[in-house]
Amino acid sequence: MTGRTVTFAAAYALAIYVGRLTVLPETGLALFWPAAGVGATWALFAMRRAEVGLVAVLVWVEATIGLALTGIEWSPALVIGVANVVAAVGTRLVCAWLCASSPTGNLAWDGGGTPPPLRRLGDVVRFLAATMCAIVVSAGLGMLGLVVGGTAVTGQTALGWALRNLAAVVVIAGTGLALRGARDMVTRRPLLEFAVVLLVTLGVLWLVFGPGRAASLSFLPLAVLVWGGLRLPVPLAALQGAGTAVVTLVLVLATPGGPFGDVGDIAGQALTLQAFMMLATVLTLVLSTTQWERDRLVSDVAAAGRRARRQAEDLRVITETIPDALIVMDHDGSVLLHNHAARRWLAVTEHGPDGQLDAEAVPPRRRLDGALLAEDERPSRRALDGENVRGLVLEAEDLESGQLRLVSVDASPLLDSASDVPDRALLVLRDVTDEHRRLDDVEAAHARTERLIADAPHGVAVLDMRGVVLQVNDSLAAITGRPVDDLVGCSFDDLAPENREEVALHLQRAVSTPGSRVMGEWTIPGPGRDDVHVSLTSRVISSQDGSEEVILVNVVDLSERRRYEQRLAHLADHDVLTGLPNRRRFDEALEEHLARCARVGPHGALLLLDLDHFKEVNDTRGHDAGDELIVSTATVLRGSLRETDLVARLGGDEFAVLLREADREAAEQVAAAVVERIRANSRTLEGVNRRVTASVGVVTFAGAAERAEDVLALADMLMYDAKEAGRDGFASLDDSTSNLPRSGARMQWKARIEAALENDLFELYLQPLLHLDSGRVTGAEALLRLVDRDDPVAPGAFISVAERTGLAPAIDEWVARHAVEMLGRLLRIDPELHLGINLSAHSIGDATVARTIEDALRAHDVNPRRLVVEVTETAAVSDVAAARRFAEPLRALGVEFALDDFGAGYGSFYYLKHLSFDSIKIDGEFVKGAHDSAVDRAILRSVIGIARALGKRTVAEFVMDEGALSVVRELGVDFAQGFLIGEPVPFERFVSTHLVGDRGLWLGLPQVEDDGRPRPALTGS
Repeated sequence: MTGRTVTFAAAYALAIYVGRLTVLPETGLALFWPAAGVGATWALFAMRRAEVGLVAVLVWVEATIGLALTGIEWSPALVIGVANVVAAVGTRLVCAWLCASSPTGNLAWDGGGTPPPLRRLGDVVRFLAATMCAIVVSAGLGMLGLVVGGTAVTGQTALGWALRNLAAVVVIAGTGLALRGARDMVTRRPLLEFAVVLLVTLGVLWLVFGPGRAASLSFLPLAVLVWGGLRLPVPLAALQGAGTAVVTLVLVLATPGGPFGDVGDIAGQALTLQAFMMLATVLTLVLSTTQWERDRLVSDVAAAGRRARRQAEDLRVITETIPDALIVMDHDGSVLLHNHAARRWLAVTEHGPDGQLDAEAVPPRRRLDGALLAEDERPSRRALDGENVRGLVLEAEDLESGQLRLVSVDASPLLDSASDVPDRALLVLRDVTDEHRRLDDVEAAHARTERLIADAPHGVAVLDMRGVVLQVNDSLAAITGRPVDDLVGCSFDDLAPENREEVALHLQRAVSTPGSRVMGEWTIPGPGRDDVHVSLTSRVISSQDGSEEVILVNVVDLSERRRYEQRLAHLADHDVLTGLPNRRRFDEALEEHLARCARVGPHGALLLLDLDHFKEVNDTRGHDAGDELIVSTATVLRGSLRETDLVARLGGDEFAVLLREADREAAEQVAAAVVERIRANSRTLEGVNRRVTASVGVVTFAGAAERAEDVLALADMLMYDAKEAGRDGFASLDDSTSNLPRSGARMQWKARIEAALENDLFELYLQPLLHLDSGRVTGAEALLRLVDRDDPVAPGAFISVAERTGLAPAIDEWVARHAVEMLGRLLRIDPELHLGINLSAHSIGDATVARTIEDALRAHDVNPRRLVVEVTETAAVSDVAAARRFAEPLRALGVEFALDDFGAGYGSFYYLKHLSFDSIKIDGEFVKGAHDSAVDRAILRSVIGIARALGKRTVAEFVMDEGALSVVRELGVDFAQGFLIGEPVPFERFVSTHLVGDRGLWLGLPQVEDDGRPRPALTGS
């Protein structure tokens, strides 16, 4: 802006000086006032309105000072300065107003920025009009300035003022506007022509206005200007006109006389010159802009023609390629035009020109029922009558396939351009057979959906996106107890008045995640006064036909399932037979009480109760009598305790009582009462031995904490103290004294077991198993010994304490790890050897023990088929399901299982049926005296027969002498085990005694004749 302001300010000052040089003495006015043109150009080229204000100030200041310095007094100079401002700024303001009110010009201009370049004739006219308006107002102010200066003013003076300023603005400002954007229009060829035109123009001007030229040839330059206006671009033509005006002015001033010398006075000559200068510039502007517009119009017409031809070709291609048939018909029913697709429905002459229709060709006119349309019903006739036909479905023959198809016909009238009356009809035919077939399929699917919703066994509701019920089925009506008509139209959250906000939020989540399932559960009022617990599954369903989306809600009555789940939850924490809390619930309650004791100090007591002689009732009277005794005992216990106390059945005939707020004295009173009531209760039961009593262990949490012992294990030991003291009583632990003798012994055993586990003070002894057919030792049983002191201790001395204190699984894990490692060593000596290990009842069902066996087999790379897990009958039957789950993964590896002590229990044959074992170890009670007892032999014979029928191997335990060995071999037992075969010994002695060399061949085996009688004994080398 600064550079532009300085440049124009300097140019304006120079223009004032030049203008003052052309002042005529006769009139006192300048012949040409270039300052008016420079000022108007300055104002027009101002970029912002603020800059226009600055231009006004500077023009006024420069004009006033310049006039004053060149001989005009200050008073008139001030007024004339204002006149110059009006000429300059007024041109811009009026031009902006004219452009803004005439947006059809080259560019609508509201006065902001610079005006558009002169390119169109309308732009030139608006510029000339704006200039004339500004100059007229400026002339008035100029005359006022002359009057102020004492100069006489005449009409000729005012006209001279206006023409000189008008000529200056047109020549300078007009040319300046025309030159804007010249770089985009002027190319090399027009420049060359401009050079020629310019030379000719200068020559003609010299010829006309040169020195000594008196002939009136002033019209000749106009001819050259016409040439330039018609041939040159607007900027070059304007430059030619401005050059002509300036050169003419210079020549006239330099050579008096000339063509304008015939004018009578100086003022007239000045007016004539000014008019000529303005005419030269305006003529080139008008001709060049008119020619530019003509060229643009011709170019636009040519482009429009090309576009029209391209669009016509595109329309022809589209018409020929669209699958719909297009047919144009006249009033006579003749087909005037058609596309290629129409040939499916209109017959084409076989021997005529290509594409010529048969004279009888008519569009489809048969209804779907086969009847022909009446004349006034035909689509073409209706269109010719001015009607628009849409979607009329007719039946037509497809001439390409010969099939009958359904055709949708649209018909529109085509108007005559002269009369505006329909004289042709446009028919559009579309094959809708497949669409109608799909529509039929959709309708059928909709009908099926309606049927599925209606017949769904659970409730179904269809809602709009606001949650208003649109449709429900009978199942939902049955769930809510309300008729279908009552539900339709209501808000869905009305079904759950107590959970209205939650249901509304549920539907909002479904709407916000279209296509996703949203689930929830609520309680709603059901039939009568009962509440119904339901599950809602909602999803927004979008329709493929574009119809509105709906929310599909499935409502499932969960009331019965909820009751079943509550029942299952109850069964998970309660004993099925008695309804008492079970071991799981008792353990939770015990943990909660122990945590409370840790916070507030030990308090309360624990009673552990076991029925005496219960097994006799089970074995002699059967399980029904045993169950009746258990149930009645549970009833007695419930009746003996407060509501704050907890009684639980731990399993079998064992019960536990948690007295949360009792001290030792109160706990002993409860124990005494329980013992007395159970004794009295057993006397009232029919068929129950009167000897059924209770043994109770009583321990306070304070006493257990003082001794840092597990309270449950301590109570268990005290319970066995009560049994050993004669049963039918209780044993308690004094909070302030040492342990009772018997409990102390058990605690010592517990400490020894824990130390042995920690310090690896156990050892496995091996007892051989003799294969009776081959007479060789082919297996062994690993038997545990405690070797923490001088003499090894058999498990019978400590296993019950281990089981009662929860150490049995840890012992079994130790046995499993070391036995598998030992088996690996044995297999390197005899690959066919198998080794049996014993597991306690507490480890059956323990996943940790099972994983320990699996890990050990992998760690030592031992063939699992060489390992036999021996499970006692009592361990297996304590929890049949747990025993089965324990065995399955091990059996999958190949580990074999043996049922130990078979025949010692009441349900041996039942468990043999329901549990999977590979071998049966017959209890020694039937073996050791079999050679003397016919009953034992009969039992043995039956057990062996059953085992053979089931494909099981048999092992006879407690083979203590030759007689027992002879009997079991005679009866067909597979293996024998006992002190006669070999005692349990350490690993090295077992290997040296039974496996090295021929020592595995047992020399004392008697022979059996073919008739089954014993043969003389074998001798070995």
